[in-house]
Amino acid sequence: MRNVCLYFAADASALFCFRLDHNRIKANFYPPDRSTPNTFGLFGNSLPAAGARVLWAAVKWFLIFLLLSVLMALGARGQDMVVYDDALESGWVSYGWAALNFSNASPVHAGKNSVSVADHGTKSGALYLHHEAFAPSLYESLSFWIYPIVGRTNEVAVRAMLNGKAQPPVRLSFTAAQVNHWQLERIPLSSLGVAGNESFDGFWIQNITGGPLTYYVDDVALLAPPPPDLVTVTIDAQSVIRTVDSRTYGMNLAIWDPHLSGTTTTNLLTAMQTGALRFPGGSASDDYDWQTDRSASRGSFRWPNNASTFARITEEHGAQAFVTVNYGSGTPEEAAAWVAYYNASASGTAVIGVDSKGRDWKTTGYWAAMRGAAPLPTDDGYNFLRASHPAPYGFRYWEVGNECYGNWENDLHGANGSGLPGTAHDPYTYAQAFPAFYKKMLSVDPTVRIGAVGMPGEDKYGNKTHGVPNPNESNSLHAGWTPVVLATLKSLGVTPHFLIDHYYAQNAHNESDAVLLQAGGRLRSDAANLRKMIADYVGTISGSSIELVVTELNSVSENPGKQTTSLVNGLFMADALGNLAGTEFNACTWWAFRNGVNPGGNNSASLYGWRTYGDYGVAASGRYAGAPANTAYPSFYAAKLLTHWGRSGAAIVSATSGYALLSSYASKLPDGSLALLVINKHPAVDLRTQFTLDHFTPGVAPAEIYTYGKQNDLGGTDLSTATVVISGSTFDYTFPSYSMTVLVLKSPSQSSR
Repeated sequence: MRNVCLYFAADASALFCFRLDHNRIKANFYPPDRSTPNTFGLFGNSLPAAGARVLWAAVKWFLIFLLLSVLMALGARGQDMVVYDDALESGWVSYGWAALNFSNASPVHAGKNSVSVADHGTKSGALYLHHEAFAPSLYESLSFWIYPIVGRTNEVAVRAMLNGKAQPPVRLSFTAAQVNHWQLERIPLSSLGVAGNESFDGFWIQNITGGPLTYYVDDVALLAPPPPDLVTVTIDAQSVIRTVDSRTYGMNLAIWDPHLSGTTTTNLLTAMQTGALRFPGGSASDDYDWQTDRSASRGSFRWPNNASTFARITEEHGAQAFVTVNYGSGTPEEAAAWVAYYNASASGTAVIGVDSKGRDWKTTGYWAAMRGAAPLPTDDGYNFLRASHPAPYGFRYWEVGNECYGNWENDLHGANGSGLPGTAHDPYTYAQAFPAFYKKMLSVDPTVRIGAVGMPGEDKYGNKTHGVPNPNESNSLHAGWTPVVLATLKSLGVTPHFLIDHYYAQNAHNESDAVLLQAGGRLRSDAANLRKMIADYVGTISGSSIELVVTELNSVSENPGKQTTSLVNGLFMADALGNLAGTEFNACTWWAFRNGVNPGGNNSASLYGWRTYGDYGVAASGRYAGAPANTAYPSFYAAKLLTHWGRSGAAIVSATSGYALLSSYASKLPDGSLALLVINKHPAVDLRTQFTLDHFTPGVAPAEIYTYGKQNDLGGTDLSTATVVISGSTFDYTFPSYSMTVLVLKSPSQSSR
């Protein structure tokens, strides 16, 4: 960080001090007496307080603009990833084996700390820094300063890692003249054998002297090449990838949202043109008794929202519904009764039956009649279900459980007295139970679609039992969650209607803005991986009817920090949905609409953003003083921006960008317009971009521009709008740093109207 002071007035007595850190500029004004801002001297003149405030406001914004300009001019390397600068940053953690001190006070290259590496006994000790695997395509070299205290040949070796496997070393030697001085080392990632490899997950600096050794390391970073002067983007309007499904733009609604029934909910959901809504809310689903609106594990506690509230909101918005039934502590009969409540006719006489817990779930008509009834004058405890809605809602999409592979999920299978057989968090148990849910729910409404929990990766999660052979890979055995579920269901003669993926791009305290802004592309590989497993374990033909959906998406898996409420998360949302729209994922419900503030997450200065708390929601729940209810976060504006891009019925067409920090996605809208979604992921550099349009020539009507970026976020303003005249199939446009923009180019036929 830096401090910059600017002096105004003839005697330099008025002082503005600016503190510049990774993300923000903080300004303080000290008038001539250094004590009160009521008056200040400017070029020898004295102004009254009101005039001082007006002038200070003008000067303040001019100076902020000036400093932002300076930062952008200095920011060509702003996308460098800091690994260590007084502390580990950007999600890097220590896996080293030596006496390591990350707060060493001397010697220090810059700042106040360095890392001391003392190998007294092993004679091969190392500073080993690890990160969750990511593709280092943005970076060209590893940079660090090292302070040797002896000079010799082959003193240390630098080795990069691919999935934990060390690559060939780069050996460093030091002369006697270099001893007790800081030396800068920059090693190309190509020399380390990891350039562009998405399995890159760390590096070590290791003693290879064969004897004890102590050295110091400071200011470690991955260095990015400077951005190009001109980014090229090519659009082929005839190369159609797919048609957008309205369910692509969905939201999770939560049973704990205190404002869900309010009119602001309607306004916010409408502004985002939300096409799908999911209920009751993540892990709570596997502990939720919909018929009492209580948690199975919490007895008397009743949630603020319920099955009827969700149904009303979903119907009002004309959205598709995704309902997650309770697998962890519920039964197939409980799930079937919920289907009946939403979709059955009051004249229905089909018996749902008594479940394994001894609970009688009556008939389909019983629950439909409850839905159609008006609330009783004296509430018998079930008025929340009486919705005065005789007609069925017809909700179609139903999930059996939520993240059932995870030990964070409530799962009573195998627990004494639960009435649920098997083993908790076990794919074989899940697959054995799924058919009962499937058949019971379909018996109530044969038109519903029932999804099974899945996840990418043949060997991820699972209990390492009931391994199944992959017939397309020499019958190699895999005991991961998805292969076991799919193969077991096939053996039982049941094919789920859809397979569910949840994608959280990072784990808590490993957040990195640079990594997150490249993580949206993994949705493409996730879709391909899930489809391959369906083909392998169900069959290409038999599995072709299984659609893919993402019912939770956000940047971090738990304990959300400041990144979730920052502009970066908004950029991630736009980029992730741009990627997803080009895959075979047919639906996506963002986690979440409102969730709740978490002040205790990762609020590192290495992350961009001025809010000092996390929140999964696109709008605040109002339970935190710093975030009034319904405060819209950048992710809300990302969703709103996308209403101008690839909505339902639009055709996604080919778009290719020549620079990794500028993503471009294109769609042909039903009215003939060409909509371009462009995301500048560089934190400090505006990117001049040249577009080449194939098979589309803009008409004479001005193009519409919708933008959200730093100024909108800092100023608390809505999307910025403008128009620009574009002629011909080649044109230039400059996109501000950290911004997302939609350009809607009108067709010639629109221009003639």
